[in-house]
Amino acid sequence: MNILFLILDITLIILVIIFVIKPFFISENQTLNTNNTNYDLQEKHTRLIESLYDLDFDRSTEKITDADYATTRNNIINEGIDILRKIDDSERVDS
Repeated sequence: MNILFLILDITLIILVIIFVIKPFFISENQTLNTNNTNYDLQEKHTRLIESLYDLDFDRSTEKITDADYATTRNNIINEGIDILRKIDDSERVDS
């Protein structure tokens, strides 16, 4: 009887170990990577919009000059346009 329980215990331990370490050896789905990339792009776009609000606030409180405001605003808007294009391209690939 003791040998049977020992074999069952060892088998159970091996199965649990395999179950626990299996996700480390399986690659992720391509769809998950695409969704993560799209989510990251949308998150960057949201941060750019927030930085535009911060920039407008800094200008209204006269923390920055008008020349710096215009340059920084154009840079943020151009970066936002690039991100929106990447989002559109990734949505076209998905569909």
